[in-house]
Amino acid sequence: MTTPPPPRHRTTEILPPEEWSGRGRTTESIPPETWGAPPPTGRRRLTPGERTTLTITLAALLAVLAAIALLAGRPRAIQGAMPTWEAIAPPLEQPLAPWRWIVIHHSAGAAGDTQGIDRVHERDNRWDGIGYHFVVGNGRPMPMGGIEATFRWRGQRPGAHAGPGAEQRPYNQAGIGICLVGDYSVTAPDPVQERRTAELCAVLIHQIPTLSLSRIIRHGEVPGKQTACPGMVDTERIRFLARQHLEQRGWTAR
Repeated sequence: MTTPPPPRHRTTEILPPEEWSGRGRTTESIPPETWGAPPPTGRRRLTPGERTTLTITLAALLAVLAAIALLAGRPRAIQGAMPTWEAIAPPLEQPLAPWRWIVIHHSAGAAGDTQGIDRVHERDNRWDGIGYHFVVGNGRPMPMGGIEATFRWRGQRPGAHAGPGAEQRPYNQAGIGICLVGDYSVTAPDPVQERRTAELCAVLIHQIPTLSLSRIIRHGEVPGKQTACPGMVDTERIRFLARQHLEQRGWTAR
């Protein structure tokens, strides 16, 4: 009977500690202070100077975004259209009154519209509504240069804008009252509002033979009326712009 050979054992070479990292899989020595720390992600830390720059950049970006949001939230002034006779003419069955003057006013308030002025005149002055024939907006809330005709114009009714005295009565009876929304005691109106007012005057002069450029007057020019109205609204310039509009249209500038 044959005796089997003794089993072979895999020999293991024992290396001294100083050679442990020299063979096979190398082991990187990890300092004790990083034990338990999350594994590195490959991102480096920002230097103090870089952090400061990033903070300033983010602050500037937030300021720009805040400014954009503020501007987006503001109501935009929509420019009113150039006036035409077709847009403002009274009803066909309503004959034109013999108008002789165009009297320019300002509302003396920063904002306003036809309906608001109508309520104030009815409540405070005990009139039968707004005293003017036309209102020209300043963008708050009426469109900038937007023109609205009131019930007085549509019905060819006398105004209640010149004053209560006997000297002012003819300017109520035969004066078309135009009110520019805004307080122009210390500032002039927007050029768009000014131009639309002049264009309205030109249309009225062209359609109503009893009117003329020289009869565009300030409220303060009404006899016996002591008022600074319409403030810094330049009626000389309105006359100039109205003449310009008449000439551009080929209409008689009288």
